[in-house]
Amino acid sequence: MEGFDASTYGERIADVYDEWYDDVSDVDATVATVEALAGGGPVLELGVGTGRLAVPLAQRGLEVHGIDASPAMLERLATKAAAAGVTVHAHRGDFADVAVDVPDGFAVVLVAFNTLFNLADADAQGRCLASVARRLRPDGCLVVEAFVAGVPGPDFAPEGGAVTPRAIEADRVVLQVSMHDVATQTVRGSLVTITEAGIRLRPWFLRWATPEQLDAMAAAAGLDRAERWGGWDRQPFDDESPRHVTLYRPTGR
Repeated sequence: MEGFDASTYGERIADVYDEWYDDVSDVDATVATVEALAGGGPVLELGVGTGRLAVPLAQRGLEVHGIDASPAMLERLATKAAAAGVTVHAHRGDFADVAVDVPDGFAVVLVAFNTLFNLADADAQGRCLASVARRLRPDGCLVVEAFVAGVPGPDFAPEGGAVTPRAIEADRVVLQVSMHDVATQTVRGSLVTITEAGIRLRPWFLRWATPEQLDAMAAAAGLDRAERWGGWDRQPFDDESPRHVTLYRPTGR
């Protein structure tokens, strides 16, 4: 998307992210599962944003690191962490090439709620997985949450173009405008806020992958699929599941 880079989404949406996406997924179940997988070890969240997950993970006593390309998102993360009385080690950068290390490696690397798909192409996603593999403990794991491509739902745009109202109020209208290209597995869109004062655009871009494609990219990066669930409560994954949570471990573990 012309004029769009790794920081654009976060910079444009940071001011409303907590209001619009606070309940976008099950925070309690996510935190409980990641805490159990970490076993007290350090956690890295990719695309940490405002700390929707990182702050409650730190409140559990874990050492939490987060990487994000958006200064506006990281500023809000710092404010939320300070208000909660915890530390989240924030790192600014494009997580296509993870450059965050801790002694002995991370116990868990978390990529929640479609965040891996924010990387623009398969090459960037593959580089991300390879970087993660190098930074995991031998017994560590990568956990990826994502929608299942092809399953209709609010996270997935129909093929071609679509305009969907998100909010209609007396003095504000919010529209989601999207275009889906199946051949390139990309969805580009913008959340358009219209008020009497003017128009605000909040663009976004996804390059989706099927669970099978993710498994192949992970294997090429040195990660093997260990578990796949239909959600953070570890319910079984099947053909009707709209989302998956997949656990990868270093090859041979």
